[in-house]
Amino acid sequence: MSSTLSIPANSVPNAAELRAQYAALQQQNVHLRARNAAAQLGVSEGELVAARVGEGVIRLRNDFKELLESMISVGQVMTITRNEYAVNEKRGYYGNLQLKDHGGGAFDSNINLRIFFRHWHHVFAVSEGGAHGARDSVQIFDADGTSVHKIYRTEDGDEAAWRALVERFTAVDQTPGMTPQPVSEPYQPQSPQQVNAAELRKDWLAITDLHQFWQLQVKYRLRRVDALGLAGEDLARPVAADAFRTVMHKVAESGLSIMVFTRSPGVAQIHTGPVHKLVERDGWFNVLDPTFNWHLRMDAVHEAWVVYRPDVTGGQYSLELYHQDGTLISHLFGAVHLQAPELRGWRQLLADLPTLDRERARHVA
Repeated sequence: MSSTLSIPANSVPNAAELRAQYAALQQQNVHLRARNAAAQLGVSEGELVAARVGEGVIRLRNDFKELLESMISVGQVMTITRNEYAVNEKRGYYGNLQLKDHGGGAFDSNINLRIFFRHWHHVFAVSEGGAHGARDSVQIFDADGTSVHKIYRTEDGDEAAWRALVERFTAVDQTPGMTPQPVSEPYQPQSPQQVNAAELRKDWLAITDLHQFWQLQVKYRLRRVDALGLAGEDLARPVAADAFRTVMHKVAESGLSIMVFTRSPGVAQIHTGPVHKLVERDGWFNVLDPTFNWHLRMDAVHEAWVVYRPDVTGGQYSLELYHQDGTLISHLFGAVHLQAPELRGWRQLLADLPTLDRERARHVA
């Protein structure tokens, strides 16, 4: 049952009003997710969660590094990282953390993250009822209330350790509500017409590590997708917007191991390994495997590109999916280990995708 309750435009409800409005929505639809309720109420998801502090929500201290380092004590968890158009869910352990003040990574065989603390501003412990009992999670939000990362206790986790962790990191201030703040970006993108494409290409070919591509974007102050359009087809070529379907089905049939990246503002969450159960339902393309779920909104993929980046192993190819507004939704690589070369099967799979001109590569609604 859909609901229509909303608040007037330009009206900012206080925490008590938000709680009441959320309760009314839940009465209309008991399965309504907080994210969707927040959208209907005209607030961010973080604002809605913060408004419920004291009612199943506990504000935690912003000691993010220590919090994550303590998460190993609770055993198995499920992590969720998403953006507007893709969701990445993994089951595993917060093991093998390598963190500094600015961020770092988690390198468990299942939970593999790249973490950027400049987008971690609010953290809450959330306990919600469900058909199978309480669902306990730790939820992190950016300054504007955008979801960054969620960590759920699983049935195989240690409930007592989870309670102890929440108690340990509970903040002194438990006042409901939050005031969203604008998020500062590292640079303001410029028009690609202002960029010397030959110089960009020269710098691109000089890359020795995949992570240097971000530095290239910053140097030229380009959106990622605009950099692709300037590089030349040997480095970045457009393919059909729905090429991911062909790729994922061939990966599932062959057993090829791949890497599936999904980014929020403050986390890149990575699945490494094969994929098996593929399901298309209600406009979403889904991977439904025991330790990995991936949900991609198919109509959101406006452009797809096969991208090559040099490195010391001989270079790597990726399939990158973009929204119409230039947002990188997800990108796929062949699985790599240490300094091993890229898998030939993955490289051939992408090479077999026909090149399209950029206009034809875009999704036609």
